[in-house]
Amino acid sequence: MYISDDIKKELDYFKRLHEHYSIQAGEKQISVKNADEKILYILMSASYAMDIFEEGFFENFVLTDKALTNKQELLLDAYAFIETDTASEKHLHLFQYKLFETENNGASPVEVKNFASTMNDLFVHPELRTGSELNNPVFKEIDDKVSDFVGERRGRKVKVKCHFITNAYGISKTNEKTFADLFGKFVYDKQNHGFDVQVYGNKEISELVTDGKIKVDKEIIEVLLDAQQYSYRLEDNSKKEGVGLPGKVLIGICNVNELIRLQNKYHHNQLYSENIRLYLGDRAAVNKDIIQTIISNESQWFPYMNNGISIICDGLEIGTVNQKKGTLPIELTNLQVINGCQTVNALYSAKYGEDTRDKFKPSNILIRFYQINPSQQRFKQSVIKATNNQNAVKTYSLLANDPIQIEIQKVLRKLGYLYDRKGESKQEAVEKVVSMVQAALAYRAVFEFGGQKLRARIGQSRVFQKEEYERIYKNDYLENAGDLNDLSVKLLTSALILDKVRDLINEQSGQYLQKLPIIKKSAYYLSGLYYAVYKKECEKFITDCVELLKEDNPAKMKHSKIFEKFIEQIGASFVKLVNKYKEFYDSLTSDKTDIDNLLKSKEYFGKQYEEYINLQIKNSEK
Repeated sequence: MYISDDIKKELDYFKRLHEHYSIQAGEKQISVKNADEKILYILMSASYAMDIFEEGFFENFVLTDKALTNKQELLLDAYAFIETDTASEKHLHLFQYKLFETENNGASPVEVKNFASTMNDLFVHPELRTGSELNNPVFKEIDDKVSDFVGERRGRKVKVKCHFITNAYGISKTNEKTFADLFGKFVYDKQNHGFDVQVYGNKEISELVTDGKIKVDKEIIEVLLDAQQYSYRLEDNSKKEGVGLPGKVLIGICNVNELIRLQNKYHHNQLYSENIRLYLGDRAAVNKDIIQTIISNESQWFPYMNNGISIICDGLEIGTVNQKKGTLPIELTNLQVINGCQTVNALYSAKYGEDTRDKFKPSNILIRFYQINPSQQRFKQSVIKATNNQNAVKTYSLLANDPIQIEIQKVLRKLGYLYDRKGESKQEAVEKVVSMVQAALAYRAVFEFGGQKLRARIGQSRVFQKEEYERIYKNDYLENAGDLNDLSVKLLTSALILDKVRDLINEQSGQYLQKLPIIKKSAYYLSGLYYAVYKKECEKFITDCVELLKEDNPAKMKHSKIFEKFIEQIGASFVKLVNKYKEFYDSLTSDKTDIDNLLKSKEYFGKQYEEYINLQIKNSEK
């Protein structure tokens, strides 16, 4: 199997960060720690394609490749049935892989069409089934899960996402038109059922892994001109780039159809990876207003009522005026919509929505282009923040360079652990790694007993929202070494607990599943319970670590076995821990048939868990 050197490095990094997880393959579990290169590529590419890297991915990702499972599957190598922020919706991700021995291959339009069409018929339009499809055990397995979730419950829905992934070329230049026509056939289902088809090659996966985004190649947006051709303003700062200004800035007006065309062409939020938030949905108040305006008699007001669209790009070239159309073509290289994600998606919804498409009235919209060179990253971050200040949301990636995160990294280095803020372990050959994101999740699970919140609010970014972030990572700690040490050690402690609990769940869950069916999805809950039951032991470990930091004796730290002993202690206590958790589970009187929603429920699970935790803390303090 062909793997580039860059991807090999990323596979190693992925393996180190997620070695405590395992995934299901037929009747067996495959640990990330022991996975071969092929499986690692499947896992890494799938997690980046889905934009999920934590428990929600690994606990729900199922390998169905018949070479691994011996099941009589066809067209499907893996799937994942993923929870969302709402209890009434789940996403069904379906994967087909074509892995080649050389890079001189690419995605076949025929194979993608067969894959997408079959999945669409099976899971979006089950009324088209002939009856024989569910003879396939994999399709039957997925259908059972979907049916169990939807059941007879009103309002529940499943959105289907198809991912065709290769390790060579994705969509070649010669096949662009063919693929565009193929994607066009699913526009209605994309809009009305959330059905999506995505194609990734080695280039796309590499870009997602290294940069967090898939680059958008050259695109042309037509800017409208009035009779005097003064309806745009161009500012050329090519001689001022040394002071950090963007190379070129152009402000103009375009028809909303220009943006809808791009939205229809690109997938996986390619246009919005630099934006600080993705689409909030048609039900969000602002987006409902946008849709209502563009389909009403007030559509002519739209340009004056909307803040417009902000786009950054690597290159900006002005074409020749089209006198007939009254437009000026602007060629953009690697464009990104940094403000306007909600607007573009709402416009797309209005144009293609079943209830709105007949009323859609294409209007014009203000648009701003910024050409950003590599040396202008400070301006880039500033303009992203400024254009989104009405909905300011900081993500974990934007906070990696926060001074307190840098100081935590320095503290944990003294204890022999690399606190990985943004991929440092790719370059450093160290054994002991703690991810910034995983540590934050673990802290909330262990010290705040926040399992229910973490399960109910899927996504790493949410843990780093401003209010929650500032509650944990206080700037005052930068002036107080004691507080900083304490926070750093608690982050490490919680990460060690969560990682070990995950390892033990992966290794031993088989013997508990029948009596405790929630165990595979309870790592957060079990970690918090461990701290409650063994609070004295955990506090002693934290105190001992803080004392080591105070002594600041590198030789003593190097030879200390404190971490190994702490981890061994968790392992020795696991049977008792699971029995405690089962005791709590058995005491629940609520409906236990829908495990995912049970674990997310504050009323039926979260409150009872808190009460049980408080009881265990009281017992541990006696």
